[in-house]
Amino acid sequence: MKHFKKIITVLLCLFTVAGLCACNKEDEAPKEELKDNVPVITEEVKVEQVTDFEAKESPKSQLDVTVDDWLKIISIGEKNGVLSVFVRNISDEDIEYAMLSVMTGDGRAEFPITTLTAGASATLRCKNGYTFKEGAVYYSWEIENKTVFTDELTCYPDIFEINGTDGFISIKNISDKDIEGRIYIYYKNVTDGVYDDGVTYRAYVDGLKKGETTQVQTMHYLKDSSRILFVSYGE
Repeated sequence: MKHFKKIITVLLCLFTVAGLCACNKEDEAPKEELKDNVPVITEEVKVEQVTDFEAKESPKSQLDVTVDDWLKIISIGEKNGVLSVFVRNISDEDIEYAMLSVMTGDGRAEFPITTLTAGASATLRCKNGYTFKEGAVYYSWEIENKTVFTDELTCYPDIFEINGTDGFISIKNISDKDIEGRIYIYYKNVTDGVYDDGVTYRAYVDGLKKGETTQVQTMHYLKDSSRILFVSYGE
C-alpha cells in the first residue's frame, strides 16, 4: 500500500511538471508573434469619422475610383481650408513615396504621399494651395514617382527600446553592441485612425553605445496621436 501511494505521488508530480511546461510554452508563443510588431493602421475608417476633414459634394467628379491599381480615392473636400482628399492603400504593399494629382478645372492639384502602409487610410492636403470649389469637376487622377519599400518595416525591437512623449522621443540601445552610425526614427501623426496628410516625420541620433539611452526633441511628436512606423540605422 505504501509503495502504491508513492507511485501515485510520483505520477501526480510528473503530471504537474508537464502541465507547467505546457503553460510556459503557451505563454511564450504570443511574445514571439509580437516581437516585431510595427504599429500600422489597417482598419476601414469611414470619412465621416475623421476630425477636421470635411467631405464635399462633387457629383460630377471621379470619386470612389482606384488609381494605379492600389490607391482608392474615397472622397474629396477640405482640411483647414485646403483642398484635400481621403484615400486608402488597398494593396498589400507599403508605399514609400508617390505623387497623386487630379485635374481641377483651374489646373492640376498635387498631393504628396509618404509612408502609406498596406491597408492604411490618409487625408492628403494639396501642396500647391488649391481650395475646394463648388461645381468644379475633379477628374483624371494620376500617380507618379511611386516607390515601394523593398524591406519589411521594422523598429528592431531586439536592438532598440523606443518611447515617446509630447515633443520628445527616447531611444535605448538594448543590444550587446555599439551602434556607430546615425539612427533614424520615422513617425506619422494620426487622427481618428487615419494618417494626417502625406507627411512622414523623422528624428535622428548620431550613434548609441550599448545600454545607452538618449532623448531627441521633436516638433511634431505627440504621445497620444503619433505612431512610430520604422527605424533605420547604419552600423
